[in-house]
Amino acid sequence: MICPICNSFKMEALVNLGNQPLANKYPKKSDFKDEFFAQMTIYWCSKCLFSHLPCSAPREKFFTDYYYLSSVNKELVDHFNNLAHSISKYKPSFVLDVGSNDGVLLRPLKELGIKCLGVDPSKNVGAIANKNGLNTEIGFFDYPMAKTIKKKYGFFDFIVASSVFTHLESPREFMRACDEILTKDGKILIEVEYPISIFESFGFERFYFDRPSYYSLHSFQTLALEFNFAVADAAKIAPHGGSIQIVLQRAESKENQATEAVKSILNEEISSLSNQIIIDSFDSFNSEICKLKEGINTFKNDAKKIIAYGCPARFSTITNYGGIDSSYLNFVIDDSPLKQDSFSPGQHIPIKSADYDEEDTDIYIVFAYEYIDSIKKKVKGKNARFFRPVPFVEI
Repeated sequence: MICPICNSFKMEALVNLGNQPLANKYPKKSDFKDEFFAQMTIYWCSKCLFSHLPCSAPREKFFTDYYYLSSVNKELVDHFNNLAHSISKYKPSFVLDVGSNDGVLLRPLKELGIKCLGVDPSKNVGAIANKNGLNTEIGFFDYPMAKTIKKKYGFFDFIVASSVFTHLESPREFMRACDEILTKDGKILIEVEYPISIFESFGFERFYFDRPSYYSLHSFQTLALEFNFAVADAAKIAPHGGSIQIVLQRAESKENQATEAVKSILNEEISSLSNQIIIDSFDSFNSEICKLKEGINTFKNDAKKIIAYGCPARFSTITNYGGIDSSYLNFVIDDSPLKQDSFSPGQHIPIKSADYDEEDTDIYIVFAYEYIDSIKKKVKGKNARFFRPVPFVEI
């Protein structure tokens, strides 16, 4: 297979996560018979360190009607508040937030007096932002959309795409759109889930079809140069279990000089990864899935009351790969009202509100483990124990 980023012939299939549904679609019973499934194979380029999950489902099927609300997670709200303050240091005159969701970044930008606009393909989520006075254009950010936005609003000197780039079917179309709408000295800030962190933590549950592309800094550098952009800065950040934040600017910019952080991360990538490391990491993931199932069964045998908490996309990958259905987990609590009273993808575990939590709960399997501090404050089982699913450890 040819790598879609560097065009080398060094992309090969490494591991398979089995038959998987769309991880961010939460069906009702009437939807079960039409649910999409496909084999999920992870491809890896040993030249530019790019990961890819091919999927035949059209992108509109993923995002036109969407169920993820960023603002229900306090830690994400805090992250975007901090990001807004970081962006303010650049003194931008007009910020475009691509994949703005429910306005989680637009809100603090607006509060800081920074002119901003969101663009998001999800009609239902974008409507929430607009209802709250956070100006959002509805649609995919491609070249025609960029031309439409430019005609309506003018140029932008700062573009943000947080947890968006890995979802893109055509990253070149995104770069072309940025080139059309960005000022000469403008900057692009991208936050993207980092495959190096996934492999180091055997976190294969973070792969799902919504995200067909996972970028190393090497692969980003290759893509950016194709459009005459350069990587100016980079940093590893915590959101989504480990991401990388990248700042791009035009290659001819007078400020164009990569930081020491960029050089350091590039060196780390070359020295720390090989195909065998990925395969060994996948073996560890298999082992942890077995421990999770054994742990749940042990708790059940000991008459412990178990509740799953959080139904993010990883819930789908874990439960479908591991064959974990409602005989293991009776239901899962999720704080998003868009998911409640539906079922998890594939394994069809009921999704409930926190009203279904009870004081005699003994064990919480926390799938949204990044938010464990907030979750511990919410739950009713005050003497309960909390476990992360993969690796299966108490937290």
